[in-house]
Amino acid sequence: MSAWLKPAAAALAALIAFGAGCRYSAAQADAEISALKEDYATRARALEEKYRESEALANAKLRAAWEERDIALAHASDLSADLERVRKQSDAARRRLSATAAGPCKSCEEQLARSTGIIERGAVLLQRCVRLSQRVAIDKDAVVKIADGP
Repeated sequence: MSAWLKPAAAALAALIAFGAGCRYSAAQADAEISALKEDYATRARALEEKYRESEALANAKLRAAWEERDIALAHASDLSADLERVRKQSDAARRRLSATAAGPCKSCEEQLARSTGIIERGAVLLQRCVRLSQRVAIDKDAVVKIADGP
């Protein structure tokens, strides 16, 4: 019986040593995996902070550009007061010319009416052109400011 006991004990010792080696190797692999996970999480947090900062900067640029655009558009809408002023001046001129001549000829009245109509249409068209050009310039400036930064 002792003849087979020595090889069995040696095989059992080899099996125990192999099992312990496997456990030790698995523990080392688990430690490496957890270290890699921790490193990955640290890098991910750093990248997230970096991107959050750049996102906040981009949002600030966008907000500033939109505020500047809104201010410029508000200034452009003030031109309607100028248009009303031109219309009032045109009406006043028409009344003055009609009042000064007691009986102007019919062709003069028609010519005066056509002239004031043309002036009024020109003022309206000019206002539209100014609004359009200002809006395009304002939008262009906002886009450039967003793209290039302050």
